Amino acid sequence: MLKHLAMQRNGVPKAAVDCLFSTLQNATHQVRTGYGDSTSSYGGSCWLIPLHGIGQANGAGPAIWAVVSTPLLNILRKKGYGCDIINPISGKCYKFVGYAFVDNTDLVAIKAGTFVTKIIRDSLQASLDTWEGILKASCGAIVPEKTFWFLIDFNWKSGNWRYASITDQPADLHVNDINGNRQIIRRYDPWEAQETLGIYLAPDGNTKKKYGKMLTLATEWADKMRTGRLSKADSWLAIMSTIMRTLAYPLSALNLTEAQYDDLLRPILMYGLPAMGICRHFARDIVFAPKLYRGTGLKHLYIQQEIHVF
Repeated sequence: MLKHLAMQRNGVPKAAVDCLFSTLQNATHQVRTGYGDSTSSYGGSCWLIPLHGIGQANGAGPAIWAVVSTPLLNILRKKGYGCDIINPISGKCYKFVGYAFVDNTDLVAIKAGTFVTKIIRDSLQASLDTWEGILKASCGAIVPEKTFWFLIDFNWKSGNWRYASITDQPADLHVNDINGNRQIIRRYDPWEAQETLGIYLAPDGNTKKKYGKMLTLATEWADKMRTGRLSKADSWLAIMSTIMRTLAYPLSALNLTEAQYDDLLRPILMYGLPAMGICRHFARDIVFAPKLYRGTGLKHLYIQQEIHVF
């Protein structure tokens, strides 16, 4: 019901909303595999209570979640949570409380004019409690096991700073689980990267863990190409549409060197090029050249990173 109202609030006709959700609730679902469709199914008329939600991999999912989550984030903003960010060029002030995408939400707390850890922690706790409450009102809930947080503070010595560790600045955050039980949220040090939307990020900006994961992916993919038997056309597709797409996904959030990307691409080209019918020692300037100039059209990850960033 909440999704119905949220979508209508943003101008979606009631008939269109009814059509979307009644189709999802009345559909009969089967599983399709390489061996055929499953004989058993779920959904349809067998449910006494219709399924709720919009379903996994629904193309409208991100847009619908934006419609639902925007009023929730605005509530936090109106209550004064979050932080004020001043644009250094325009001088305009922006009120930032966090961001949300599907089931991933990040909340931020900064108290201007104070560096007292307890004050900042208390502000974040209040923001979190408010978010948990309004999320529950929208039939959602926070899963403590999938939740973590960072406290960013600094220790100074002789004019030099370093990030404060959990030992330096002990503090806890709590949240209610789906049953209303108070749970402690896991906390990590600023240099401990954690996965968010498929990318390992750390507040101090280091990319060691993500780079290691990418290197493992490239090496494992190359080993499968070495032992597999694909046609030249399928090998071309495997490079362009699988491994290169996977490695390109996190580029906007990274700042790796060209040498690091060369190391990532080395095993891919070593076994991918011969599979496509191209000598593995082919000049790299031509390998990464556009097809217009007789290249393969393969884009170097370092170039793609710079394009994504700017």
